[in-house]
Amino acid sequence: MKYQITEVDYTNKVFYCIVNGKKEMFYLPNRLSKVFMEHLEEGMFASFTVLEKRKKHLNQYAYQISYFTQIVSYHPRKRVLYDLENLRSQMRQVVKQYSHFLFIDFEMTMPHYHQKEFKPELIQTGYVLTDAAGNTILEDGYYILPVEKESINKRTKKFLQLDEDLFFEKAVPYANFYEKLKKIIKDYRPQLVVWGKNDITALQESYDLHKVKRITNDKSFIDLLKLHKDYFNLKDDIGLFKAYKLYYDKNEFQVHDAKVDASVTKYVFDAFLKQMK
Repeated sequence: MKYQITEVDYTNKVFYCIVNGKKEMFYLPNRLSKVFMEHLEEGMFASFTVLEKRKKHLNQYAYQISYFTQIVSYHPRKRVLYDLENLRSQMRQVVKQYSHFLFIDFEMTMPHYHQKEFKPELIQTGYVLTDAAGNTILEDGYYILPVEKESINKRTKKFLQLDEDLFFEKAVPYANFYEKLKKIIKDYRPQLVVWGKNDITALQESYDLHKVKRITNDKSFIDLLKLHKDYFNLKDDIGLFKAYKLYYDKNEFQVHDAKVDASVTKYVFDAFLKQMK
């Protein structure tokens, strides 16, 4: 649909358009109102998709906006305020500019039951380094020792199905992980690809916890989950393994293993690139 906005109610997060000679109300869910509401004005033209059926909203029937495809202002001159296809094109260009990708995943400690203040520690990593064509250059996965042995608590062991004896037999010091990651970044300058912001936050906080210099920042990462939500206008988060199933039409058993998750992230990224093309 593409209609001219005739009225905007910022308080109630709704706007109105004339549709087939009738004034219709359209309302924005919270996830859209946070982004678009303040930019909508009377007289603008908006292209958007709505949910099929009208719902009761503010005591009258209204359509819920599913997503916008374009918002254009013609006052005082034409200005394209939002264009979904242009945004997607920019995403494609951003992805194309990198020569190497490091698909990386972490497993982390969990808080004790009923524990309020808590910061997770990295206790396992898995990663796959590829060139721009998707060819694997190196891959690895291993346990990482936490600062305190007690961090491997009952809840963490249960969730990750972790053998405590095997963990402490195989785990390497954080410094080993840090130096390996530092060398990969220095040698290849890769863009790190993760599924969700939790891995980004945990890695960034690990530098402070272990008192080492930060070797990544927020711009070092591509959050593939967020990329999917923005590109396909998804309302809710989608799980990594569900994305894999949707692309490849087969199940990959989720085992909470960082190396497996890193590999699956690469497969989903490869399929996403094909989709964008």
